[in-house]
Amino acid sequence: MIRSSCGSRTAGGFTLIELLIAGAVLSIVLTSLCGIYFAISKEWERQQGESDALTATSLACSRLSDYVSQATGAIVDSRFTTNDTLILNMPADSVSGAYVPVWSGGVVKYRSGSWLVFYLSDSTGRFSSAGRILWAATMTWSGYPASVSPDSSWSLYYGSSKGRISPLVSIRFALDSTGSRPSVTITAVSNYKIGATTKQITQSRTVCLRNAN
Repeated sequence: MIRSSCGSRTAGGFTLIELLIAGAVLSIVLTSLCGIYFAISKEWERQQGESDALTATSLACSRLSDYVSQATGAIVDSRFTTNDTLILNMPADSVSGAYVPVWSGGVVKYRSGSWLVFYLSDSTGRFSSAGRILWAATMTWSGYPASVSPDSSWSLYYGSSKGRISPLVSIRFALDSTGSRPSVTITAVSNYKIGATTKQITQSRTVCLRNAN
């Protein structure tokens, strides 16, 4: 009588050792594929987060720069942290969207117009509220800061009337009046996450007040 051993091949089948080897190889392949998937997923998360953060800081600096460059004067104030509020005096006269100077006292000057204030707040836009949303508001000095009135239609994101720059975490302003014309340095900070790790993007831009008298 012929006995077959446990390690012998059966008709049309595999031995136990072959099955164990195949399982080990498959496990290695699946582990490698999972590692590649998680690596790609983490890199995508990093790139997406970094892109959003760069967009936020870049848009903040660019949009604020447009106003600073047109302003006749600037004041930096502090609400919750040092120099976190920018107040700009805009020229009074404009034609077709462009500010026009007047002849005054024998020189060409820009007349003082409305005051605008830029700051971070929550979704309400209240000047007394802290938040991560960049707001623009009109104001008068007679009642400041109670006179600050948020402009809910001020757009900051791809032309959307309700757009807001996100995810800004802080914004700072510095005023330099030592040169021939004053300048404002805008520093915007945005965070993004990779898993449980928080990364930070910071952008700064210095803009001259070209309409300052």
